[in-house]
Amino acid sequence: MNLRFAGSAATAVAIVAACLAFASPAEAGGGLGGGYEGYGPYTREAVVYFRCAHTRRQRACLIKQTLRLLRSHGPAHELPRIDRYVLDTTGGYFLNHCHGLMHTIGRRYGQMVHVTLARLRQYLPRSNNPGCSAGFAHGLLTYLGPQIIKIGPKGAAAQCATALTRYQRYSCIHGLGHAYMRLFGELFGYALRWCRALGPGNAVDCAQGVYHDYWISLSGMDNTHRPAHAKTSPRALCGSQPRMFVRGCWYRAFIEHPPPRKLHSAGDLLAVCRKVHGLQREACVTAASVIASDDPFHQLRICAKLDGRLAVDCAHGVQVWNTAGARMWYQVSLVRLCASFDRRSRTGCYSWLGKTLNVVLNGRFGPHGCPRLHRQAARAACARGARSYESPLVTFS
Repeated sequence: MNLRFAGSAATAVAIVAACLAFASPAEAGGGLGGGYEGYGPYTREAVVYFRCAHTRRQRACLIKQTLRLLRSHGPAHELPRIDRYVLDTTGGYFLNHCHGLMHTIGRRYGQMVHVTLARLRQYLPRSNNPGCSAGFAHGLLTYLGPQIIKIGPKGAAAQCATALTRYQRYSCIHGLGHAYMRLFGELFGYALRWCRALGPGNAVDCAQGVYHDYWISLSGMDNTHRPAHAKTSPRALCGSQPRMFVRGCWYRAFIEHPPPRKLHSAGDLLAVCRKVHGLQREACVTAASVIASDDPFHQLRICAKLDGRLAVDCAHGVQVWNTAGARMWYQVSLVRLCASFDRRSRTGCYSWLGKTLNVVLNGRFGPHGCPRLHRQAARAACARGARSYESPLVTFS
């Protein structure tokens, strides 16, 4: 997801369009008149994105053409194809920004085919991908908002519990936060009250969806409306939120509204979080870590230069989901970087990555990935984290 698409949709699409426009004839399968042979099984996806690359209104074109694609082939199976196409052919950048665009597409698709809660599962993408697929699911849930209110929090939580994978269950709860925020006019009090009513195992992940929607609304993106008397500073807003929601409040603030200077180092993370203290500082470091790089290996190397608790907070912003689809040896290599953390933070790093990779792999990393670590202490911490993967994630995409 990452995620800056919601704050800069036009820029993201323009960049993708430029990349496609300058693709070589071989890469493009012979150009617009060719057969897109270079895209293997993703011919129909390539046709859509090449067609939109050469229009003036790329975003509107992508929405229209993707809806046609989903109408023809169904989102459950087509969204995972789009995820793979974007990853394999347009590079990681568009994958990281597809999420926001799919919010709109999910809502419009729900309206177009009259999706109901009873039939929700047949439309949800069969994917753990937090980019395009998760964005579509969140948009679909936002469309279903009035129905979600009718069945109440317990009914909504029960619907999410039927999702096929741990990531999909998490994504569903996050999507409820978006839906509640839209239904209650971007008012935190009402939206968070409904998140709390989902139960302690779901409240904080739902709240992250609430704050995500708020940060998007400040730009008026994704058909949101900027709240009256909006607070634009995460220091001011998140400092006034209930303690259990502070981390979720900060998490997406810099994604949607990045600081003026790009963050490249541990020193940059500390600088952007200066003059905040305690839990606020810890949450700020996590938020800054998310935007420091799209490469989880580079992010962890940055985090390793911090000390103690802040290093672990930094690790909580690492884009673990960007390893989805990779071989397990690659994911294990990422976890092994925790060995470069200082002794006070090493265990926290192993535990967090064990947990989140187990989410990404739907329970397979714990028994198959953690045992590949070299040291017993590392294996034990990784396994403890992996066993907790059904517990709230708080900072995850």
